[in-house]
Amino acid sequence: MRKLGEIAEIRTGYPFRGRIERAERGGCRLVQMGDVRAETGEVGNRLGHVEAPANWEKHVLNYADVLFVGRGTRNEAATFVGRTGDVIAAPHLFVLGARSQYLAFPDYLTWFLNLPETQERIRAFRSGSGVPFIPMEAFAQLPVPVPSIEMQNHVAGINRLCRQEQNLLEQIRERRRLLIDGLMCEAVRRETKNQNPGSL
Repeated sequence: MRKLGEIAEIRTGYPFRGRIERAERGGCRLVQMGDVRAETGEVGNRLGHVEAPANWEKHVLNYADVLFVGRGTRNEAATFVGRTGDVIAAPHLFVLGARSQYLAFPDYLTWFLNLPETQERIRAFRSGSGVPFIPMEAFAQLPVPVPSIEMQNHVAGINRLCRQEQNLLEQIRERRRLLIDGLMCEAVRRETKNQNPGSL
């Protein structure tokens, strides 16, 4: 068991001062809190562009950085798997980069942070009377089990398959709903046509 701050370097996203200006293209891309979802577990390339702030290059994300929502009531995590070089994180996100001395597989760490038991511990860290936030110092003290890399990969792989299964089931439900709606609409149309032979 290791403290989170021992196995990962923790920093906040870019410290924007004032309003974040959107851009159609150019500038840099921004990961916002809404992009970080436990249900997907990953953040890819579908990100909005913003006007590049000063010294943004020093805050770019690395592939496989773990992103964590440190503000609000939805403190979820996801692994960054998008194209690197021009992506920064919003200020209320924590960026976790693995430390080499206590190697933690990013997808394993994301899985662990999203566990209900872990989420319950994290909720105990919240501060603030208005919009709650997680103090970085308390977050860094979170105990994390660090098994072998083989076990971490095994856990992360199974978790990835479970997410894929959920996505497929959701697609099946949606297509079944569309099929049933189509059949019912056709039945209504046929009956209406029989009742009114002169109508189309």
